[in-house]
Amino acid sequence: MKLLDITKLEIDNDHKWIDDLIHQTKQESKIKKQRCEICNSKEDLCDLELHHISGRKHDYRTITVCLVCHRWLSDKQKIWDKRWLEKNQTEYFIQAFFLLGLQNILELKTIKTGNSIYKKLADSYDEKISVLLGRWQN
Repeated sequence: MKLLDITKLEIDNDHKWIDDLIHQTKQESKIKKQRCEICNSKEDLCDLELHHISGRKHDYRTITVCLVCHRWLSDKQKIWDKRWLEKNQTEYFIQAFFLLGLQNILELKTIKTGNSIYKKLADSYDEKISVLLGRWQN
């Protein structure tokens, strides 16, 4: 029973963290946290960076990451749908890119923590991303 309580608490905390990312204000997006939000490493503040979840050109929302996690996330963005490279996208694409970024963050948290809860959360975005990206295909 105690394990179920711990798992539920972890899931609740993860949902709150994701909700905080979704509802982040422009002011909050400029504030670096003291730890990498992916691997939880506590680096020197100058070695922590702000990663734009859906890319700087599409949204202001960020997450604090260490250099290693930032490189992984940025490399993932480079293989997203090619429309990600274009500015001034439709609201559907902007939502899709945010969800892709969130999905990548959760996938990396799975790798770094070994916790499969993050993978399940990441997978839950697949259909929504497909719908949003497919909505305006040529």
